[in-house]
Amino acid sequence: MSFPLAGNERIKAAVLAAVAEDRIPHAILIEGDKGTGRHTLARFLSEAAVCGGENPPCGVCRGCHLAQTGAHPDISVTAPEDGKKSITVAQIRALRNEAYIKPHMARRRVFVIDKADSMNEQAQNALLKVLEEPPGDIIFILTAESAAALLDTIISRCTVLSLVPPEMPEAEKYLKNSSDYTDGQIKSALESTGGNIGAALEILGGGGTAAQTAAKRFAELLISGDEAQMLKITAQFEKSRVLADEFFKELKLATAAVIKKRLHSASSAKALARFYDRLSEYENALQTNANLSLLFCALVCSAAEISHN
Repeated sequence: MSFPLAGNERIKAAVLAAVAEDRIPHAILIEGDKGTGRHTLARFLSEAAVCGGENPPCGVCRGCHLAQTGAHPDISVTAPEDGKKSITVAQIRALRNEAYIKPHMARRRVFVIDKADSMNEQAQNALLKVLEEPPGDIIFILTAESAAALLDTIISRCTVLSLVPPEMPEAEKYLKNSSDYTDGQIKSALESTGGNIGAALEILGGGGTAAQTAAKRFAELLISGDEAQMLKITAQFEKSRVLADEFFKELKLATAAVIKKRLHSASSAKALARFYDRLSEYENALQTNANLSLLFCALVCSAAEISHN
């Protein structure tokens, strides 16, 4: 049984001990930035929960094979439906009803709630009802970029696992052992993503540069106005005007794409257009001695205004 993530030693020790002693908590909240391994850890815990062999997850029993292919009848995943940004209260109510049905094959059932931080207050309160008095053969695994978006009452009933990127040497070792990329490619990708393995793999796999990946993610947050996440994204570009300039150029393209999607909403489209116009001002500021940290703070403040329209 091997832990699937690099770094996060305290979480590794806690998770492996819980699995080995068959005392996986009934509700787990895995939080962390995109690329830090939230889904990888959720899959590991789900597989361990339904494993029928020794030293779970054994990887060879029928339960593990079904879990690996996404076909295990006792593992259910709830996420925003296609075309929607949030998990609805109707989805949570359906999950709650399903939770009281006995396991089909394994000793217990696993309910994964992906992007749990997309639930509104009504959906979270619906989930709270089953978290307060859960059936004994149920495990809930919630994944979120930030636990701050969840109600305190939800968080208090979960074991929270906060993932962070590993130290650079450990991240390099992990990618060297799990991929065929050269040392130079790995080092360059990790340096441009601040050690975020998932984001580095996107770059190595042709998923775009760090600036492209970051700009796309920033643009996705424009409507929600999540300032904390925006600041995390821009932090990696505060030490280089060259990288900052690349980020702003990519952000203009990503913002334009968001505007096209929001044309049906006049108010948000106008707010996005104003933000787009300001991006040129920020690009021009890069040519001066403007402090990059303050410049990105101003960018995030401008972005946050969109969600108030």
